Amino acid sequence: MIETAEDFRRAVDDAAADPARLARTAAMSPCVWHEVLRRFPQLAVWVAANRTLPDEIVAQLALHESMQVRVAVASNPALQEDAMLRLAHDKFDLVRMRIVCNASATREVLRALVSDSCVVVSLHAAARLQHDINGVMLPASYLDEVSVADLLH
Repeated sequence: MIETAEDFRRAVDDAAADPARLARTAAMSPCVWHEVLRRFPQLAVWVAANRTLPDEIVAQLALHESMQVRVAVASNPALQEDAMLRLAHDKFDLVRMRIVCNASATREVLRALVSDSCVVVSLHAAARLQHDINGVMLPASYLDEVSVADLLH
């Protein structure tokens, strides 16, 4: 259990041995997470990767200036739909792609991404939505028509 910002900093330093353990480490209260972000802003991506964060901290991190922090938030399976919808309109393709890849993405979130400007995000969202509606497995080739040019747009 993380009880102070300093505890979390030490846990990050020790995370090289087991980063997955750090992602599951709980804090006593949202105040601890706020203190970590205030005192150690460079650790925001580590905070965002934690899967036990209170919703208020996740919502704050979903607005973070760093794309890497928003990518980590977008990957969180416990992400609330309102935060997913906000990140579904992020300026960075990678953040939007992590939302599409999030197993908890709802139909509404996937529908918002079907018309995405990034072909990869759009095709993946359409395939996920089709899978969700019909209950069919995604074929291994569903992204075959994506080109390198699409990835570099």
